[in-house]
Amino acid sequence: MIKNKGHKKIRVAIFGAGGITHKAYLPVISTWPGIEIIGIFSRTQDSIDKICSEFHLSNGTTDAQKLIDKKPDAAFVLTNDQTHYKYVTMLLNAGIDVFVEKPLAQNAEEAQILALIAEKKNRVLMVGFNRRFSLLYKEAKEIFSAKKIQLAIFQKNRPRATHTTLYNNYLDDTIHQIDLMRFYCGDVEPLSTTYEKEDGKIAGAVSVCGLKDGGIGVVITSLKAGSWQESAILHGENLTVEVDAFEKLTIKNKDHEQVIGTDRPGKWIPDMQERGFYGEIEHFFNCIVSRKQPLTSGSDAVKTHQLIEKLVEVAGLNPDEQPADDWDKISRWG
Repeated sequence: MIKNKGHKKIRVAIFGAGGITHKAYLPVISTWPGIEIIGIFSRTQDSIDKICSEFHLSNGTTDAQKLIDKKPDAAFVLTNDQTHYKYVTMLLNAGIDVFVEKPLAQNAEEAQILALIAEKKNRVLMVGFNRRFSLLYKEAKEIFSAKKIQLAIFQKNRPRATHTTLYNNYLDDTIHQIDLMRFYCGDVEPLSTTYEKEDGKIAGAVSVCGLKDGGIGVVITSLKAGSWQESAILHGENLTVEVDAFEKLTIKNKDHEQVIGTDRPGKWIPDMQERGFYGEIEHFFNCIVSRKQPLTSGSDAVKTHQLIEKLVEVAGLNPDEQPADDWDKISRWG
């Protein structure tokens, strides 16, 4: 819950009425104690009508500035990727705290600008890397906190290719695994990236990094898999910790094995909590009250953006020359 001793409601504006707003954010925010949703913005009236009816909201607009003029305390930017920079800039300059779904911007330079605006305006700027708040990913981090990682493997697979360039795939989708590498391993040095294209789209890629204190980090993605699948595997000091997102955590020692997750009675933990959406939203609201910078702040997200660009560069590609995909035609989340 929000650590707000004054009991003043936090007035929230929602920007975006797409799939992730419907499935992940509004089901949580709309029922959160101490929160008042003062309005929602979308580019189309049909989207506004649908979401306002579903979540019993009374104020919707196709004019972003009108919603900003209502002076909310905070805003969630859940619009398509290419508009994040525009709306986050408008909101920060208006003195509003911002939570923005990943990616923060379209490149590291834009991300850095947003982080600097947030710092100058003394605003909270948080980026939605929900895996860092996922229960099993967090537990794996705690288990390995005192261990040296020798090998870390982060994998995300899908049955359908959607991106035409490696940069777009890494920025829009594999960004979670790249950010998790930073979360678990700290600073890394990109060594190599290999990728494959089929029919003009990225079919798969593998990036290898060196860890600061020795060890290897690997990010893997296949877009020709049998189903959606994510995992993180950490090896080191005779310990293996494996996250099968978002189902189970397996801990392997020399002589025994422990599995966490599948034995939870009746699987009573809500899906949005298991996936980390509940945790990141709570963290954002508490940062608004405490005025502390979030774990996934804008300045931290800049480092993930910079790592993405370096991983693309070691593949022999120039991130600045990668054409943008049509995000409106990429309908997926998670």
